[in-house]
Amino acid sequence: MSSATLSETLTKKYEDFYPLTPFQQGILFHVLDTPEAGMFLNQQRYTFRGDLDLEAFKQALQGVMDRHQILRTSFVLSASSGPLQVVYRKLNLPWTMHDWSNVPRIEAAARVDAFQQSDFQKNFDLMRAPLMRMTMVRVAPDWYEFIWSFHLLLMDGWSMQVLLRELLALYHGFLSGQPADLAPPVLYRDFVNWLLQQPESEAEDFWRRTLAGFTNPTPLGFDRVQLPGEPEEPDFKETVALLDEASSDQVRGFSVQQRLTMNTVIQGAWALLLSRRSGTTDILFGTTVSGRSAPIPRIDSAVGVYVNVLPTRVPVPAEVSVTSWLREIQRQQSQARRFEFCSLARIQSWSEVPHTKPLFDSGIVFQNFPLMVSMPAADAALQVEEIQLVERNNIPLLVVVTPGTQFHFRAVYMGSRFDDGTIDQLLENLRRILVDLTSNPDASVASISPHGENERQSLIDSFNQSLASLECAE
Repeated sequence: MSSATLSETLTKKYEDFYPLTPFQQGILFHVLDTPEAGMFLNQQRYTFRGDLDLEAFKQALQGVMDRHQILRTSFVLSASSGPLQVVYRKLNLPWTMHDWSNVPRIEAAARVDAFQQSDFQKNFDLMRAPLMRMTMVRVAPDWYEFIWSFHLLLMDGWSMQVLLRELLALYHGFLSGQPADLAPPVLYRDFVNWLLQQPESEAEDFWRRTLAGFTNPTPLGFDRVQLPGEPEEPDFKETVALLDEASSDQVRGFSVQQRLTMNTVIQGAWALLLSRRSGTTDILFGTTVSGRSAPIPRIDSAVGVYVNVLPTRVPVPAEVSVTSWLREIQRQQSQARRFEFCSLARIQSWSEVPHTKPLFDSGIVFQNFPLMVSMPAADAALQVEEIQLVERNNIPLLVVVTPGTQFHFRAVYMGSRFDDGTIDQLLENLRRILVDLTSNPDASVASISPHGENERQSLIDSFNQSLASLECAE
């Protein structure tokens, strides 16, 4: 085959190719390092109630796949210039259909749960697109469960919400016979090109100064410690907690009155919790940034991996007021946003933390995009009744905070490192700190405690009993 013929063949099959983003490179490194771990996967499950037109739904799914490059992407790991992502011009929908409506509903629902768990255990071949699976299960004539699993190399949570809005618009368009009015898709290549143009020298200087003197990850107080050379078992668990309405209103009101973002307040509460738990005042943890600050037109409607995870270093002083301290955290985070394009691996190479250790063992995510997507008003015959999210990465403890009428806290943690009771208590302490932190803007940071009055008195009594026992022993 001549080079001209080969080039023409490749052009017909492939639309584009370009390097990975720094965040994608970091994920790829961990996937190749622990390919059996089943990490960096995302699974979303949607419960549909009502009259679902399956053919229109499949057409809509094919439509969003045709629109967005990243959904037609595979990864070439052996390219001489480094790993590349390759975009196919056209791919068939990775669709599977199960009809279990002829069995009792309880049994059918149990089958769906078992299928969901088994599907999540399946890894993807990074060189075979698409890196996602779509499974529709008919549980009853008016009840469908849709399970969408994909690799985190493809897209972030924000992107998934964009896709859902487009999916429902396309679906309604197919039903009504009036094509959905969607803007042209934002090309993921545009974001990759912007990243390649960012100068690294100023970013390196910023991160070296930010992390100077920090040599060890903030201790979390694991219930079980991973021994050197011992493989990490990806025994992930989840638990959730809610902040009551009155306290949630208090946090929102405090943020507005003090001109602080709620993200800043959440980060301050997490830093305080880690400080009280570890007994240290120099705290480092991971935070997630959306990556949507890049100057790309309509980036809010783009689909791909724009998110990044960055280290957040927070000194916890004693006598400074809560408001002054939180404003300083916000100022530092504003500075860091200029350099949020750097990969975590690159940032760690500029720090004093050895590469054999992680920069941090915990992360906090403030999820400021909606988790629910409503059906168009004209399609009241079908409702999205429930959405379940499952996501895995390599951070031992990740807390996702979602604002709402009641703040929602979701802890994703390694069961091999933490007992369930430890995480429950940690979330309870986080809620107490958040309420205490936002009660009095003039209070000192030192006055904020993770312990309720009963727990505090119990600790004092326990200490006094221990002291008395020592005195008797003497």
